[in-house]
Amino acid sequence: MTQPTLDDLANYMHLNKHYISTLFKKETGMTYNQYLTSYRVEQAKLLLRQTDDLLEDISHQVGYVDPAYFSRTFKKNTDMTPIIYRKTFKGNLSPI
Repeated sequence: MTQPTLDDLANYMHLNKHYISTLFKKETGMTYNQYLTSYRVEQAKLLLRQTDDLLEDISHQVGYVDPAYFSRTFKKNTDMTPIIYRKTFKGNLSPI
């Protein structure tokens, strides 16, 4: 899964990336990278709850090349490792 960069967004919208960055933060309360990380973690949570995919596969599916970096980022954002999250919430269909 390839996520658009801020440069991609700026080129697509024919706007300055600094302007888009400022506007994005004003409207969402977070930077584009913070939003992207949050989105990736939420997608990973869904996959961890609803699939038996390997962590390496999930990390690639949500846009991380390095599974170890994915695990650190996931833990930083959820206060639990992906493995603990899966064990705790496996089969739970509601977002957590």
